Amino acid sequence: MTNRASWSSFKERIRGLRGCWAKMIADAVLIALAYAGAFVARLDGLVPPYDLTLWLTLPFVVPMKVAALHHAGAYRMIWRYCGMEDLRQLVRGIVLASFFVVGMGFLLPDALQIPRSVPFIDAALTVLLVGGVRALVRIYHERASARGSAVPLRKRVFGSPDRPARRRTLVVGAGDAGELVVREMLRSAHTDYDPVAFVDDDPSKLRQSIHGVPVLGAREDIPRLVERLGIEEILIAIPTLTGREVQRIVDLCQHTRAQLKILPARNGVNGNRVHVSDFRNVQIEDLLGREPIALDLSLISEHVRGRRVLVTGAGGSIGSELCRQLVRYRPLELQLLGRGEHSIYEIHRELSAGVGETRLVQIIGDVINKPKLERIFALYRPEIIFHAGADKHVPLMELNPDEAVLNNVLGTKHVLEMANAYGAERVVVISTDKAVNPTSVMGCCKRVAELLVQSGLYPHTKPIAVRFGNVLGSRGSVIPHFQRQIESGGPVTITHREIRRYFMTIPEAVGLVLQAGAMGKPGDLFVLDMGEPVRILDLATNMIRLAGLVVGKDIEIREIGLRPGEKLNEELYAASEQIEPTSHAKIRRVRGKTPNAVALLGAIERLRARALVMDCSGIREVLAEIVPEYEYGRYAKRSAATV
Repeated sequence: MTNRASWSSFKERIRGLRGCWAKMIADAVLIALAYAGAFVARLDGLVPPYDLTLWLTLPFVVPMKVAALHHAGAYRMIWRYCGMEDLRQLVRGIVLASFFVVGMGFLLPDALQIPRSVPFIDAALTVLLVGGVRALVRIYHERASARGSAVPLRKRVFGSPDRPARRRTLVVGAGDAGELVVREMLRSAHTDYDPVAFVDDDPSKLRQSIHGVPVLGAREDIPRLVERLGIEEILIAIPTLTGREVQRIVDLCQHTRAQLKILPARNGVNGNRVHVSDFRNVQIEDLLGREPIALDLSLISEHVRGRRVLVTGAGGSIGSELCRQLVRYRPLELQLLGRGEHSIYEIHRELSAGVGETRLVQIIGDVINKPKLERIFALYRPEIIFHAGADKHVPLMELNPDEAVLNNVLGTKHVLEMANAYGAERVVVISTDKAVNPTSVMGCCKRVAELLVQSGLYPHTKPIAVRFGNVLGSRGSVIPHFQRQIESGGPVTITHREIRRYFMTIPEAVGLVLQAGAMGKPGDLFVLDMGEPVRILDLATNMIRLAGLVVGKDIEIREIGLRPGEKLNEELYAASEQIEPTSHAKIRRVRGKTPNAVALLGAIERLRARALVMDCSGIREVLAEIVPEYEYGRYAKRSAATV
């Protein structure tokens, strides 16, 4: 068996050397031509055929230059993929060889001296010839690939397997990303794309070409070019586009037959690495067009690395993403607490593969159960707590206000009390924009949780609250709901034509939560920059369009009216609150009146008593007492018949 492996390895080496020797011989011929050409150029073509300097030094110069190129790695490159880095290797090898030529000149007798300018002319000619041949090989393969026959010349002569037809492609954006992806299409024999044209809004690029692919118009010309050129695929290769610009392109493409794909903003052009596989179908997140957020990774890492971190609600949308991002900063231990056994099992299974040295702990439990929570703190001693466990479904909590109180108010209170009792460094409580001037039980309970953070009742830990709006794709959010309705053929239901909501992606929200948690001081309430609110009607319309359907023809949008507890427009802060900037542009500090701690605890105790007996009206009355801006009266008048 060993003999067979050795023989196989030997044959592979022979094949590799055979290819390497062929390249060396080709370069040797080119190097000899360049060296002779340098003498001809220096002596104005008057080099006699018996010139001893040329013929005596040539046998030394050629192998010396080939050896220098080999040392520089010139024979490890594949000529058909030759690029700028390969050219730099060639230049390094040729410059090194030129120094040897100059040195050799000093060793020759006066009668055989090499003219001083010959080594420099020789170096330039060598770069031109050796580099030019490699460039020609690459150009040949790229052009052959564009014609659907990117195979060696011998296979073109003797025949090659049939290639499947490529999809005629229009690339939006004749910039760096567009150039890179078209280069890959032309170079690869396996891609399914045939780049036909570019469109770009820069008028200076019009009627220019990149790798032989012309720029034929601006974005407004997309429908015309799709029809004229028989385009089957449109690739948006501008990772810096805003949501409005993507929306404009989607509107232009919606009546064409071509499939639309986009290069996500997070990909960008990273070290000349843009691939066809990076493109995906346009998603609703692309139309929202939020700018990528820069985080202070060193601050977050310093805050988390080597610590015991507890995440409540670890199986939920926010909690699970918190866990994914936290493991990147190498905590000593990550404790996953949740009441859903399957969700805790799933996030643990997902994290286990790449968790490194971080210990993962699975804990099935409920923050409402204070004795169990106390035992968890005593056993695992968490130093940092992210409290993401909460009930968040507004209409359901209107029907079950007792559960909202027990989980969102008392559960938060229990977490803060345990963190304080066991000296945890800090607790980060997740809040919501529905806590501002709340009209729902869920929002009002979240506001009470914020007041607990601001109360000063927990001096032995650092309680911090982070308030933000809706997150895209979270459980129970409107986007998965719309997707299911579209898949089932509609109708897509909205509560009101003018209802608006703030949105951000889950990773974006969680990254800012980690940032706020690392920079917060005791009692801080932060609000995240959510951008501009989005009209839900526009959201539904765009999702139908992205599915390749027509609103009103394929899918109907139906208005069903506001549900109990819903607001027409959400707010990020109240009129009585002051907003201050922080060291991070996307995070603001909210200043408000510090609540009376004694009165707050008394009211929460009355809330608990009413929740235990499911006294819904009593719960709302006490909530209105704690949170005067709670619009309980307006809710009661509007929806008493439905509750």
